[in-house]
Amino acid sequence: MGMHRVLLVDDEVYARKGLRKLIRWEACGFEVAGEANDGDEAWAQIEQLHPDVVITDIRMPETDGLELIRRTVERDGQVLTKVKQPYFVIVSGYNDFAYAQQAVRYGVQDYILKPIDEIELEGTLHKLAEELNRRKHAEQTRREQEYGRLLNQFIYGESDSKTVEQWTELTDTRTGDALAYLLFEDNTSHFWVSDTIQEEGPRAGKEENFVRIVQSVLGKMYENRLYLHVKEHGERVGVLLTAEHLRPYSMNLQAVAGQMQSCFAEMSYSSVSIYIGKVCYEPFLIGHAYQTALKAVSYKFISEKSGIVLYDDMQHETVQWVHTDHEKEQELLTLMEEQRVQTLEHAVNEWFTGMRTANYAPVAVTSAIHQLISAVLSILKSAEANVKEIPSFKPILAWQAERGTLAEARQLLTMFMVDSARKLAEQRQYNHRGAMTKIKHYIEANYSSNISLRSIASEFYMNPVYLGQRFRKVYGMYFNDFLLQLRTEEAKKLLRQTDMRVYEIAERVGFGSSDYFATQFEKTESCSPTEYRNRILDEG
Repeated sequence: MGMHRVLLVDDEVYARKGLRKLIRWEACGFEVAGEANDGDEAWAQIEQLHPDVVITDIRMPETDGLELIRRTVERDGQVLTKVKQPYFVIVSGYNDFAYAQQAVRYGVQDYILKPIDEIELEGTLHKLAEELNRRKHAEQTRREQEYGRLLNQFIYGESDSKTVEQWTELTDTRTGDALAYLLFEDNTSHFWVSDTIQEEGPRAGKEENFVRIVQSVLGKMYENRLYLHVKEHGERVGVLLTAEHLRPYSMNLQAVAGQMQSCFAEMSYSSVSIYIGKVCYEPFLIGHAYQTALKAVSYKFISEKSGIVLYDDMQHETVQWVHTDHEKEQELLTLMEEQRVQTLEHAVNEWFTGMRTANYAPVAVTSAIHQLISAVLSILKSAEANVKEIPSFKPILAWQAERGTLAEARQLLTMFMVDSARKLAEQRQYNHRGAMTKIKHYIEANYSSNISLRSIASEFYMNPVYLGQRFRKVYGMYFNDFLLQLRTEEAKKLLRQTDMRVYEIAERVGFGSSDYFATQFEKTESCSPTEYRNRILDEG
């Protein structure tokens, strides 16, 4: 609360001057707003200065102190309808009971005898200051609540002539005064990086509610904030500025918004967008001013560099509401699958440049990003990759155009696409290792059958050439060598443990003929099947 105002009334100028010097006004919470020589002059001063307290003598020429108090107390209620009646303190050299009775009847706060006891008067002033603080706070709260109620009626189309009348009386505005509705949007990054993991969370030292930040900025710019009602609109915060707030800036809204951004920057909020609706000159058009401020949000990324969007300047710009560049989206998906990381990063940058050039509305940007994310997730899901293991998935999914910048979205999406490409590669390697294990088991179970690289590739829906390459990479040998090794080892076992004939063993282990079996056996063992058996028998 500021200093309370006091009016000194006494027909003796020396008494007034002495009273000025005697009392520690500032320490009591007061400032002397004026002086009057008699009741008539005091009445005019009350009308002009609206003091909180009047300290008056009783006996004065023309109009005395009691008449001044009576006139003030009993005045018509239509006079000064917005100004509360001041408190009165009588200072008199007459200890007259009749005077005291009359003073009590008029609600005088105190009756102090001359010569004045400064301690007594200062005690009275301290009590009055406390009461005035309570009264002013209650009145300010009532006015702000009334202001908020009327503002809501204008914004949501519920106003009528009575609303306009109440508004005019409350705010003391006139028809023709400029009114502008502003929306503030905090686009400061909502993500922090921990090693390679990006997470959403409060920014260090910036946990303070954005509404309070806006209130602080308005407080820096405007000393009188009585009618700067800050209103929450989802992620944004709104305020109505009147001609009183615009005049110091020559009615230049760009200058007003620029100063606001400077104030935000001083508080470490350097990425606040300000959307300004169409200026109106009638209270009942406040709703239109708000609606056009909302429409200004559509031009956010067109004016992202300055962060200030005036609807009047942008209303004729064409805005893209629907994402249609599916060809570019497919290119990004292909690059991700092919793991061409550098080209992918460049393509993501081009994608965002294209959206900016095409004047994408925030809702279209969000839609485009979510469509791309959905397509990426579909590819990862088909590869059985665990999306939760991708560190950048949650941040990009949580990004919202309503509280973010294209630069932030580009950074998050680039990280997500690169992380997804790496995850897909890891998963494919894992899947191939698993698939090769299955193929190896299949060969071990069916080596005695007439199997080939082509037949196995067909069984597992793979390209034969690719299968041969992968088999050699995983097991360090060609498929045919592995198959020959299996058949040969089983043939050696049968030669050692049974008396089956060579042609029977050849047929059992999968060789097409005994001659071919003998040829392949001799290549690996440097002897014929018969020689191998005889050697085992001789050694036994």
